[in-house]
Amino acid sequence: MLNQVELIGRLGNDPEFRTLNSGDRVCNIRLATTETWKNDAGERKERTTWHTVEVFGKGKVNAIEKCLRKGSLVHIIGQLRYDEYEKDGVKQVRAKINLSGPKHQVIFLDKKPTEQADDEPGSEG
Repeated sequence: MLNQVELIGRLGNDPEFRTLNSGDRVCNIRLATTETWKNDAGERKERTTWHTVEVFGKGKVNAIEKCLRKGSLVHIIGQLRYDEYEKDGVKQVRAKINLSGPKHQVIFLDKKPTEQADDEPGSEG
């Protein structure tokens, strides 16, 4: 059986971190993916979908804490899961992308900033 999701998108806000009773840390990310197309009239259209991503694992969580901020571009590989809960007496279901397995990844796609570009004043070039 296979349950795998791959998304490339931008963080809608800074990652949120929490510590579980076990002492393990978890990171929650809101990820936006946007698709664009042209309608029959040739007008450009766009639709953004928001995804909830939950990341487990010390290495992944620490790397996210150091490197990712609102607007960061990432490629995630995880597993689709559903949370069921009750709100105002009505059963609710929420989809999320879970990254807890060894094959699950967060790949940082933004270019690393350089300390000083070659064409900046004061640099050798």
